[in-house]
Amino acid sequence: MVDVSVVVIVYNDQDRLPTAVRSVLEQTLHGVEAVIVDDHSTDRSYTVARQLAERHPGRVRAFRLPRNSGGCGRPRNHGVARAAGRYVMFLDSDDELDRDACRNMVRAAETSGADLVSGLCVRVRTTGRGRREKPWYPWIYRNTRVLDGITEYPEPLVWDTLATNKCYRRSFLTEHRLRFPGGVAYEDLLFSARAYLAARRIALIPNTVYRWHVRQDPAARSITQRRDEIGNLADRMAMHRRIDALLAERGLDGIRLAKDVKFLKHDLQLHLRDLPLRDEEYRRALLALAGGYIADFPAEAYRQLAPLQAVCAYLFARGDLDALLPAVDALRNPSKTALPMVEREGRVYCTADYLDDPLGRELLDVTDLGHHLRSLGRLAPRNAVTGHEVRGGRVRLAGRVANPLGRVPATAPVRGRLELTDRRFGLRTLRFPLRRLVHRGDHLA
Repeated sequence: MVDVSVVVIVYNDQDRLPTAVRSVLEQTLHGVEAVIVDDHSTDRSYTVARQLAERHPGRVRAFRLPRNSGGCGRPRNHGVARAAGRYVMFLDSDDELDRDACRNMVRAAETSGADLVSGLCVRVRTTGRGRREKPWYPWIYRNTRVLDGITEYPEPLVWDTLATNKCYRRSFLTEHRLRFPGGVAYEDLLFSARAYLAARRIALIPNTVYRWHVRQDPAARSITQRRDEIGNLADRMAMHRRIDALLAERGLDGIRLAKDVKFLKHDLQLHLRDLPLRDEEYRRALLALAGGYIADFPAEAYRQLAPLQAVCAYLFARGDLDALLPAVDALRNPSKTALPMVEREGRVYCTADYLDDPLGRELLDVTDLGHHLRSLGRLAPRNAVTGHEVRGGRVRLAGRVANPLGRVPATAPVRGRLELTDRRFGLRTLRFPLRRLVHRGDHLA
């Protein structure tokens, strides 16, 4: 009798697939099978899958989709349809299950009667400098907890949206017709939300069950690592809108608010932090996709953010790139005085705009950051290259340095130098005197 069917999906990952399948075969629980589904790979992945099935008859089965699906959803659905186990789990070909994952999750399901069991996922990052492990939202899994529905403790639905660190009763998936959306990224988001909402009982366990390997190879980047792709963000936004509709249908306004806060704190911040490194076309596309979405969030969602997160989210919702970029710089570099800042009635704001909007006046108030109290030598104002020219083996650079709150008066004599430092190692700094430095009010150029 098969207790657990682990659906292992693979696409062009012939070298790592055997390790993933081995983590299934070496489970301490007996009665665990691997159902490999190849998403029409162009390498030898399906050949490797069949060899594994031949080597382990009755424990490994291999299937291949007739054409590539463009996502993880359809291969997983294909595997669920062919699963023989009482329970179903999901595993990606470049990841691994903990040896006791199936035993711990099935035991929790059997003792609690849960439709869905969720355990701790650990992100494993391997670089030339070694291997680092980081638990994924460990505060959700500090203790064993049994919930009579997700409304009792919504944090898993809001924060832990992975499908892979969970174990599902197969009868539960069948009863509620739970399937992944096909051909899109972030299919986990919608599937997990539907599963959480449908489950009559949910068990959370503190045991590590899944090891999620984060790859440095650009060609093997995961969906979450490819956040610089606009199509990637479009899929993320589509999933969020569909989840919002599910919550609205059920009148779960409290969970929707918590989810909005999570989007502003996590999803949006991932893209904002990369914004200074992207071109104008990407920035405008990002605003078009997500700006209107967060503009409809309630004020309370913004109020639950850290000050600089709230500033960035508000300016993003306003579509104000000129004000947003310095704010993102401040978010990325808290010690830097990146915001232009203005003073009004004894309070300091990051911009003079939007102060007639009560929410804007509240969120854009950065007085408590204390930048205006720092001595001039500790300000570390924002700087930017505004132009460059290469001619005859010589490079000419132009730039600007912020003058927050006009701390450098127009009458002050000013001089400066350009410093260039290798950002990767910082082992060498080159210094050049400036030919010209002019006071321009809110900046020096």
